[in-house]
Amino acid sequence: MIKFCFKTRKSAMETLQMVNAAYGDQALSHSNVFRWYGRFHDGREDTEDPRSGRPTECFNDNNVEKISQLLLQNRHLLVRMLADEVNIGKDTVRKVVVEDLQKRKICSRFVPHSDSRAERLEKRSLPRFDCHSRQ
Repeated sequence: MIKFCFKTRKSAMETLQMVNAAYGDQALSHSNVFRWYGRFHDGREDTEDPRSGRPTECFNDNNVEKISQLLLQNRHLLVRMLADEVNIGKDTVRKVVVEDLQKRKICSRFVPHSDSRAERLEKRSLPRFDCHSRQ
């Protein structure tokens, strides 16, 4: 509908009014109507958005394996360093490390995550070493 309005030389505001009249509560937002109108004004012809949807090529078994191997070689790597090495986003790397590989960061080192309640209680009962106290 936005492309039709643009082709019939309606203004962006007239297009917004027509979209709201046609779709009511289900209409696109003001900013989306103006964004698409601007795209058609800039010469865009297709209505497919190549960026829509979540990219699936980053989150695959190959990248999970690469991240796993890198962490086995060096547990001190930062998420940013892993992302640069594998060439995927930091959020995706963090999700792979925490959710898929079940690791968490302790003292700047990725270690296996222990979910056992008994293990957590046992750790709490152990005496702690205070590195700031003087003896």
